[in-house]
Amino acid sequence: MPVPNISQVVPGAAVSIVLKADQPTGRQVQGTVQNVLTSGNHPRGIKVRLSDGRVGRVQRMHTGDIPAQEASTIPSSVSSSGSRNTRPPRERDNRRSKFQSRDIRLDEDGEAPAEEIDLFAYVKPAKQKKKGGAKVQEPVEEEEPVVEAATTATCPVCGNFEGDETAVAHHVESHFS
Repeated sequence: MPVPNISQVVPGAAVSIVLKADQPTGRQVQGTVQNVLTSGNHPRGIKVRLSDGRVGRVQRMHTGDIPAQEASTIPSSVSSSGSRNTRPPRERDNRRSKFQSRDIRLDEDGEAPAEEIDLFAYVKPAKQKKKGGAKVQEPVEEEEPVVEAATTATCPVCGNFEGDETAVAHHVESHFS
């Protein structure tokens, strides 16, 4: 048998609910809906708080007054005032409405920016890492060395090696290592 839908379950309606503790047995208790706690339909029943403070899922609707057997199903833990809690129940509907969202793409006044922005506009340059707690010097842009005419140099140590200045400097180091 299908459970009632959200349009049928309203505050003040007479219903039969299954309490959380009674879900394995399926035992139902009757009462009058004080608050609807579920925002939409639910396959196991809409969660409600009864006027006596009990919370459960609606299994069926009652027409007219609640049967006399309701008094026998009220647990002894409920006080004579008919409420378990000393404070009034929270207004879930007002709280929930604060968190409803909407699709801003459907708004009329929101237009896309006229200019195209490239992703590189959002890229930040990488920070330089500090080495050993010392300040890092900004990298100095070096100019490319001007390549002069190929000049040859001779090794001053042995006199046998000839080449450009860099090659000769490397060769000279090999004499002392």
